[in-house]
Amino acid sequence: MNSAGSSSNSSSMQNVLPFVGMVIAILGQVSDLEVLKAAMSNGFNKYMIVVYVQAFSIPIFLVWSLIIHRSERPPLTFSTLSKIFLLAVFGCLCKLFTYVGIELSSPTLSTAMLNLVPAFAFILAIIFRQ
Repeated sequence: MNSAGSSSNSSSMQNVLPFVGMVIAILGQVSDLEVLKAAMSNGFNKYMIVVYVQAFSIPIFLVWSLIIHRSERPPLTFSTLSKIFLLAVFGCLCKLFTYVGIELSSPTLSTAMLNLVPAFAFILAIIFRQ
């Protein structure tokens, strides 16, 4: 009887884990945006926040990708480098637009807009027939 009960427990935990993960992700986004709003309200420059975020994340992701994807790495051609550059520019612009939006409105509205990203991705996939 215990083995059947424990198997039922583990399957119900596996069903709940995605929801718990989403709640934790949303709480992380909201707390991040609240801290940023408080910092900008105290006079911290939004441009410097973007610089600090990029300066902190580049070494972490660069080392991580070099270690994990060592054998899968394609050659660095001009095309690949230009795609990386464009992704970096768009990423910085998205962060900057997010911080300008937080400065002009509230972190709650910004979090709600972040939740619309999958819907926009779906609409773009339909438009581009993917």
